[in-house]
Amino acid sequence: MAVQPTTTTKIMLFVGHRIPLFVRKGVFIRLFMLFYHVGTKNRLITLHNLMRSFPEKDLKEIIKIAKGVYRHFATVAAEFFDMPYVTKETIHKWAEVEGLENYKAAIAKGKGILSIVAHFGNWEILPFGVPIYARTINIVYRPLDNPVIDNMVEYVRTMMGNTLIPKGGSGKRILELLKENQIVGLLSDQNVDLQEGVFVDFFGRPACTGKGLAVMAMRSGAPVIALFPARQKSGKYKAVITPAIEAVSTGDYQADILTNTQRFTKVIEDIVREYPEQWFWFHQRWKTKPYQPQFYQSREFYAQLEKEVETASLNQQPLTVMLIDIDKLKAFSDTYGHVEGEKTATKLYNLLKRCRGESYLSYWFGDDEFTMILPATAKEQGLLTAQKVQEELRKEVFAPESGKEVHVTVSIGLAQYKPEEDMKSFFYRVKKLMLQAKQEGRNRICAE
Repeated sequence: MAVQPTTTTKIMLFVGHRIPLFVRKGVFIRLFMLFYHVGTKNRLITLHNLMRSFPEKDLKEIIKIAKGVYRHFATVAAEFFDMPYVTKETIHKWAEVEGLENYKAAIAKGKGILSIVAHFGNWEILPFGVPIYARTINIVYRPLDNPVIDNMVEYVRTMMGNTLIPKGGSGKRILELLKENQIVGLLSDQNVDLQEGVFVDFFGRPACTGKGLAVMAMRSGAPVIALFPARQKSGKYKAVITPAIEAVSTGDYQADILTNTQRFTKVIEDIVREYPEQWFWFHQRWKTKPYQPQFYQSREFYAQLEKEVETASLNQQPLTVMLIDIDKLKAFSDTYGHVEGEKTATKLYNLLKRCRGESYLSYWFGDDEFTMILPATAKEQGLLTAQKVQEELRKEVFAPESGKEVHVTVSIGLAQYKPEEDMKSFFYRVKKLMLQAKQEGRNRICAE
């Protein structure tokens, strides 16, 4: 049943469609590139995710991909206003289908189809393409935070007769639909809380991934296929339908959930590796951790830094902050195992405690990043502390079980607070310096 559009939705879609696509694209690309330059948080999340996922690429390549991500999603936003006007006669102008025989083979089994969907390419074309080439689709979704945008998206997704299934408590309804030999699409590329998911490998790092798709596949016996509309150089999308994946069922329920979730996630990783600019890198995909460090993390760091900035400004005293990044930790973990990678990060944190002054504070900031706040400390003294960290690190041996002497290096960005500077701008300078240290060859300190 189609969602009823509000007056605002009708006006926005009508006006948006009346503007030529090339004009919309130009406007949206300029807006998104402005967001890239002024939206520090999302840009840093994007760069961080890309750097950890493609450690073999240098910073110049990473920045190029990141800008490509913004341009791609600007194009997707511009194209959205044309989606309500896609028909059986015009779909060929937007997309071509590859692997339709995979859909036909899967639906012929009579158990319905579970479809892996990701924030990839232009996924909003699927609610139109699937009913045209196959049949209507049932989409498991979570309402968007903005009610205006949510109504517009829901209306567009249901125009072709598709059904939206609210995410909470959707399991029973999904099983009923599969028994009716229908298609159910589940977005499967987002971070979830510990209690909702299992940790599987995604770009070489443990990512907490929803287990609902695996559970539904195991309980229903429905084949799982993936639908990925990848944008081509021509501007059209190639909608790739993968061969069906049959769920593994050995009788070990928890192990089977993990195995199947890993297999489904690998399908997403493969297509993202092929088209890295077309995935939603803004998302904090690795936010949930498989372990809980016994020390401060980013939230506590930001809260303390805000206090220290206020104190430094009020008392007109120096304040220095450093950001320490373990060089090539992903490659280290791939070689010696993720457990050794976690041990290495923990060992570095303990080393930081030995190197810091009594008033200094250390925090586990991210997967392989640490921060140190140095109150009442000028840049010159902070540099001495950073150099001490590097000197002590050279003495440490990691992964001793390997039988080798394995050494680890770090890249450090360090900056002194400037009077009247706000906290976000201050830490952004520190982040830029750390990225500069990595770009210049790693295992070095960049300071200002």
